[in-house]
Amino acid sequence: MVTPGVIKIDSHDPDMARVREVAHACKEGKVIVFPTETVYGIGGMMSAPGVEKRLREIKERSDKKPFAYHVGDWVMLDALKVKKTPLVRTMARQFWPGPVTLVVLDTAGQKIGIRFPRSRIALALIQEVGEPLIASSANRSGKPSPHTAHHVIEELQGAFDQLIDGGKTELMLDSTVVDLTGEIPVILRKGAQGTDVEKAVERIVSGKCPRKRILIICTGNSCRSPMAEGWLKHEIEKRGLSSEIEVISCGTSARDGLPCTPEAELVMRNREIDLSGFRSHRCRKGDLWSSDLVLAMSTQHAEAMADMLPSAKEKMITLNVEDPIGMSMQVYEKTLLDIESKMKQYMDKILRLDQP
Repeated sequence: MVTPGVIKIDSHDPDMARVREVAHACKEGKVIVFPTETVYGIGGMMSAPGVEKRLREIKERSDKKPFAYHVGDWVMLDALKVKKTPLVRTMARQFWPGPVTLVVLDTAGQKIGIRFPRSRIALALIQEVGEPLIASSANRSGKPSPHTAHHVIEELQGAFDQLIDGGKTELMLDSTVVDLTGEIPVILRKGAQGTDVEKAVERIVSGKCPRKRILIICTGNSCRSPMAEGWLKHEIEKRGLSSEIEVISCGTSARDGLPCTPEAELVMRNREIDLSGFRSHRCRKGDLWSSDLVLAMSTQHAEAMADMLPSAKEKMITLNVEDPIGMSMQVYEKTLLDIESKMKQYMDKILRLDQP
């Protein structure tokens, strides 16, 4: 049997022309093999007719065992209509992208497995395809998962159409699989990052999994959003809801790891709210996807986040608070009063725990 085309791609610096070549084959309905950070996977475009049937034939897999979807972007999770429960939100934020497969429910109540790999080749390929891949490890059922292209060729004997040779996989372990469809997570397979997943499950079982997550956004995450975060956390704590509602903030143009402005820290200290340990965070799609409510300081911030993740628009509130950066303490005091006033208008919505 003739071995199909093997395309070598550097796993650290993928040649996008070669990635697009494989993506094009995928769009034509071909079955392709690609490396992830765990093992080599085999799959095809989710919407391509006959791909799942062919994968079952190649892997000699029964109809009773489903395949997982591999995504390359948070937007693709919305395409799969994932039901964002507190468990899903918490685990996705902690372990994606990464070597963990999450079994979740979609909005129709069906169980689906999802992998969001961190491998540069896998992410680039899936993003070029433009939709999730339906995929599995590139081996016959019951056989060891392959860590090199050579192992795939030996095992599958040309049963696929194209193969990306990205060298030996980074972790050389299968992904850890966690079922999040019940009240508590259940680890179905312990693999890569399995110990970290076990610790996360222990925290969740002990009650450390907020039912709601609120994200506050400004530009630099240095004054308005830290002040709003501190004030809102204080209000939630006064109501005894700290274990139920999580509050974080980020900035559309922020640099990670910087303190808030001295003026913001001082004005909050006057309210007996300590921001000395605050560190800035740049807004990312995962922050938006895993939040239940997003509070934007301006229309520009709201629009930027909606561009980043269209589904975020549905959970966005715009507060219209002016930026005090570079201004006097008096301006910062007025800004905090404005934040308080605007937040209080939406407090019923902020505190609601029965939102989907």
